[in-house]
Amino acid sequence: MRRVVAAEWPLVCVLAVCAAGVLVVLSEHFRRGTVLFAGGLVLAAGLRALLPSESAGLLVVRGRLVDVITLAALGLGVLLAALVVPPPA
Repeated sequence: MRRVVAAEWPLVCVLAVCAAGVLVVLSEHFRRGTVLFAGGLVLAAGLRALLPSESAGLLVVRGRLVDVITLAALGLGVLLAALVVPPPA
């Protein structure tokens, strides 16, 4: 099991950041948590862009360019939503 987690360290890092963002949202800090979640998606885009396909593990879905553009667009979209949408009352 440790070997699998060690081999998938990029995905584990991204999931940890996104999970932290969800926990912050659940603790009633909507904007902070959503920005943190967006940071996790941008981190995934950066790792996919920088790491070779053999090292990126489960971050590899399609070609490198498609993965990076998709993850970056999702991250920026979530960030934009976090900054534009008013927090719940």
